[in-house]
Amino acid sequence: MRTGQLLIVFCVLQALSAVSAARPLVFGTFPIPLMVESEQQGIFIDLTRALAAEAGLDIHITVFPAKRALSEFEQGNLDGLFPALSVTMPVAYERSLSIYSKDDFAFTLKGQPVLSTPEQLQHKRVGITAGYPYSPLLTGQPGIQFMSANTDIQNVQMLLAGRIDVFVVEEHSGLRALEQAGAVSRVQYDPARPLSRQDTFYAFRADQEGRILAGQINAALQRLQDSGTLANIMARRPHAGAQDHD
Repeated sequence: MRTGQLLIVFCVLQALSAVSAARPLVFGTFPIPLMVESEQQGIFIDLTRALAAEAGLDIHITVFPAKRALSEFEQGNLDGLFPALSVTMPVAYERSLSIYSKDDFAFTLKGQPVLSTPEQLQHKRVGITAGYPYSPLLTGQPGIQFMSANTDIQNVQMLLAGRIDVFVVEEHSGLRALEQAGAVSRVQYDPARPLSRQDTFYAFRADQEGRILAGQINAALQRLQDSGTLANIMARRPHAGAQDHD
């Protein structure tokens, strides 16, 4: 490539980078117990603010219902979406490094078998939460009778009432629901053996500006990891041992 062409490419990249740094960026998310409590509270909110400060970016966070957040991203109204999962993304995207492993577990009543594989859920009534992105490893498993509820707490109540045999949910959301329902001592799961794992990340538009933004966020993530800040933020989750099975 000629020197003149290289100079043009460099100038374009610098201009796009300057745009990302100068104008406010809109990142969309959706409510998740503990992780996204509001636009001001939650582990993912704290992480996003730390990344914005580290990267020198002006990021405005907006919380939508889950489907609305995906729609806003699909329509190009968001610069970033978090936490993103590959199974739910409606359009092509650029992505960051992994920020969290979304592990789903099988919660059962104490005295019943502890379950840890999708195959063990065959011929059982399995409670799931509406709008929750479950892994195809689970949803594609034959012989499972899925029963949907609107909230995690409703699923816990159905489990306690014997209307379902198993409640499948992300670990920390499940622990929070058990605490809120006062069911901590009655329910078990195996914290060492999740049913499924899904990588979560920040998603950006699939264009040049999105690629530059992904690079900026990744560099900031790496610095937060190296400094120990990332681990400190994510360590604010409840301890799985509190719900260890007998």
